[in-house]
Amino acid sequence: MAFDYGSIDLGLKNPFKTEGKITAARGIIVICLGAYGLFSAAKTVTHSTVAGWIMILFALALLISGLTTAYRGISATLKYFVGRNHPTSLAHNHSNTSEHAFQENAYVAYSEETITDMLIGRKNTTFAEPTGFIAHALHSIFPSLIYMPYPIRNLAQRLCAAWTNTIVALLCYGFIAFISLTGFIGSLGKQVFPVYSVVLTLGLLCMWILTSLRLNRMSQTRVPRLSNIEFIRTLIAAVVLPIAIGLALKLAMLVVGTTRVSHFISYFANLHNTMFICAIIIGAAIVTIIVALMLNKRLSLSNPNVEVSELRENWQESVHPNEVFINLDNLVMANRRYKEVPNRVYKELKPTLEEQVQAKGSFAGETLQEVQPKYKAIEVDQALDNTRMFSLITGNLLLIGSAITVLFAALSITGIVTGSHTATKVTQLFFVACILKALGSILSNASHLFFAEMLFESNIIYLKVEGTFTESKISTGNSIHDSTRSENILVRSSLTPWIIVSRIISSSFASSGTNNLEHPRFILEMHKNDRELESIRGDLVSFLKDRESIAAITSQRDLMNTSQIHEINQQTRASNMSINHHDEEIGGYIHREYEEKYPQ
Repeated sequence: MAFDYGSIDLGLKNPFKTEGKITAARGIIVICLGAYGLFSAAKTVTHSTVAGWIMILFALALLISGLTTAYRGISATLKYFVGRNHPTSLAHNHSNTSEHAFQENAYVAYSEETITDMLIGRKNTTFAEPTGFIAHALHSIFPSLIYMPYPIRNLAQRLCAAWTNTIVALLCYGFIAFISLTGFIGSLGKQVFPVYSVVLTLGLLCMWILTSLRLNRMSQTRVPRLSNIEFIRTLIAAVVLPIAIGLALKLAMLVVGTTRVSHFISYFANLHNTMFICAIIIGAAIVTIIVALMLNKRLSLSNPNVEVSELRENWQESVHPNEVFINLDNLVMANRRYKEVPNRVYKELKPTLEEQVQAKGSFAGETLQEVQPKYKAIEVDQALDNTRMFSLITGNLLLIGSAITVLFAALSITGIVTGSHTATKVTQLFFVACILKALGSILSNASHLFFAEMLFESNIIYLKVEGTFTESKISTGNSIHDSTRSENILVRSSLTPWIIVSRIISSSFASSGTNNLEHPRFILEMHKNDRELESIRGDLVSFLKDRESIAAITSQRDLMNTSQIHEINQQTRASNMSINHHDEEIGGYIHREYEEKYPQ
């Protein structure tokens, strides 16, 4: 979304400054580790060229990772450029003042029909029903989870899915251990069991690393289905893989010999897989508890009201319908702006006027607008603030530990080349690095999610006006003594306004960089706003009551001209009256003479 500068501040500040400083510090430490690896490679290359190049590759990987992390952290601490068009609209913005509305079409979460349906039907379609047995079970344990924005719901569902897959894998592992160690598949079962343990360890690592993937903002516009298919896949893989491994080892024994295969299997037995499996489970449990504490605090802030203020009346007024719609668009709705930012127009006011026979007709028009959202600070208590800070710091420490472990693994690989270390130690260090990476990423990304959430408060107004009108003529100044005359066409309208107003609380998730607030905004709460509704009604009524149906003279010059015409008419009437009086006197004199001359 383009940056539109305005001198009036909307109050949106950078929420990632603390997180950015900690992330930048982690990046600098990883850069130092990479630099140390490069110096170590320079010393190693004198003894072994292969070991030196291996060390260089690992050192470069650490340097790239550190530079990327430091860049991301420093970017998060920079100035937050927020224009007057932020945050994202709820639906497509049809306002003439929004030139870049098409850029946010990919981020809007609703359509104008959906928002209208939410207001009229008193419902919130944001709270989508969970799909899948596991999702239903999770929302049954935490009923308030359904009232959370999608990224938070998806975080909880990802953790739940990871634990379900882990439990399924452990149950299958226990079943395989029972069959292998009790002799149901012969002596080969005990020999290949360490291979099964390594497969389980790798499977658990993959599941929790996938869970730790950073929040993808575009994928958080809905709640994905948490179906049983993926768990069935885990179950099938847990059953089929051991069988496939057993068959592959039998075939290998026939091809390369039993001695070599047994020597290969003994390598897996020395990895101490049980320790890594326990470390994954215990570490994941601790991480889940920390995330659950943050979720519980956020759930306690939910207030999923779905209420609106509504007005339905019928007015009989002498006003043209088009004037009503002009007043609605240019005065009533424009006066509701917040900090002079134009309203978000989700449905344009396009009135229709149908004229019928005998100077009668009907009219209709509707609009849906949202006042510029106002930032509303989340009521973060001390417990939630401490928990997310602890999660952020602990996650970054674990990620630093993962980088240190990778450096030791690189040194161990060079030791294998020189003959001073074994492959077992390198594999163990690799497992430790993956465990720390997965757990640290979960904590870091979860805390980032709770730092990123922003709440906004705004009024959303749905206004629909329908009615009929009739035309009639009215004339004034028709007396024989009037010097001016006013003839007007009077339009009598029967208005039926339907106004719905709701004060909504919406949630969006910020990010650092150019696309800082390009994320869907979800409606979480809908409250009545009777005061705003009464204000809109008052503006409409005052406009209708102040209308003038008869044209009058307001110009001073026109008043003077009219006065002169009136004086001329008065003089004319006075002259005519004197002439008529003189004629009457003459007529009376003649009549008297006639009577005297010809008496009866």
